[in-house]
Amino acid sequence: MALYLDKPLELKEKLKNDIDFINEIDPSRPSVKIGILNIMPTLEDTERQLMIALDNPVVQIELHFIYLDSKNADLEKVLYYKKFYHSFKEIKDSYYDGIIVTGAPLEHIPYNNIDYIEELKEFFKYTKTNVGSTIFLCWASQFGMQYFYGVNRMNLPEKLSGLYEHYILKETDLVKGFDDIFLIPQSRYCSLLENDIMACDNLILTSKSNDSGPYIVESKDGSKIFLTGHAEYDLYTLDKEYRRDINKGLDILPPKNYYKDDNPDNTPLYKWHSHATLLYHNWVYSYVYKKKLENLKK
Repeated sequence: MALYLDKPLELKEKLKNDIDFINEIDPSRPSVKIGILNIMPTLEDTERQLMIALDNPVVQIELHFIYLDSKNADLEKVLYYKKFYHSFKEIKDSYYDGIIVTGAPLEHIPYNNIDYIEELKEFFKYTKTNVGSTIFLCWASQFGMQYFYGVNRMNLPEKLSGLYEHYILKETDLVKGFDDIFLIPQSRYCSLLENDIMACDNLILTSKSNDSGPYIVESKDGSKIFLTGHAEYDLYTLDKEYRRDINKGLDILPPKNYYKDDNPDNTPLYKWHSHATLLYHNWVYSYVYKKKLENLKK
């Protein structure tokens, strides 16, 4: 059991040895429909990372990629969207068992100055009624926490980048099977305010780091999951971001705990992949598929 792409991406051929793509959903086997609202500028990297994380041995996944019409994009990306993605307008009357909203490099921009913020608010509102469970990643988790719960973000004195130790505060199905201490990549300029999270009766602070702050925040009904970090990152994503920032002339430190001996000349080590896989598999089975079964029984 694996991934079915209703609009096969260009990337599909490159990943055929890594992912067991299927040509149709077998109705006799467990399946869910998941959408990914991809607002990252690096479309293909994000597609690859999330498809690998979602590839599931138990549940078939019908996967749709989604874009916002109001998001400014060059002609090449617009054509790419139209060929391989669904617009929000196309799917706004559809129901999804699960949705993932990606992050975006927007932390230095006030929310109201983002060109597509009103459509994104509409999309967030849509998830309340038309989605079983939604994951909000990084920047999307910051805006989502403010939009849904009034929890604000805090600017950090410098970019938080690297691999950080995290631990579990509340045992939920999302972290079932996790080690007591686990590593997750972080890459951001802002952080959620822990006191505001704890003050909200509808939220659970599931996991945090003493160095990087809150990581996993869940609504008590499991319909919303906010991830401040990037479990889905592949081995070289932090390295690419670091070298991109250096090439921009930014005064930035190498990602912490990432390279051997913290030396950027050394190859990084993949020390979080198992937890990324477990996180997304737990979400698909316990929050998406089981909720679908519950809804069918009603």
